[in-house]
Amino acid sequence: MRVSHIVASLGAAIAVTPVGSGTASAALDNEQFCTAISEIARVGNANAGTWLDRHTRDDGIEVICRIRTVNYKRFFSASLTGQAPDWRDRKQREWNRTACGSIVLRDAIDAGWMITSSITSASGERILLIATCN
Repeated sequence: MRVSHIVASLGAAIAVTPVGSGTASAALDNEQFCTAISEIARVGNANAGTWLDRHTRDDGIEVICRIRTVNYKRFFSASLTGQAPDWRDRKQREWNRTACGSIVLRDAIDAGWMITSSITSASGERILLIATCN
């Protein structure tokens, strides 16, 4: 399946429904979103193992529809405890900007999906970042 078809499928997961005084808001169809994001994950997981920068490797995307969770997995080559004290907070803010900056992921978050990023270090330490949008 070509990427343009995947994006079209993901776009189809959003339906416009009227609210209040005749304005419209996007309502996410959970089943269609699950199907589309699962296909995106399948295609994206072909890149698992690719180094995104000198410290971070893409370890794939995990989609668990029954609990409405999408987890982007990353491997970090350095120790997490050896990072600056504000490192985790910076990563959380970066993750929030990334997930909330995507119209589709933002709609999923607003519909109750958990969009997460798990970062595992070479020493086995692990943190989970859960996107929150303001």
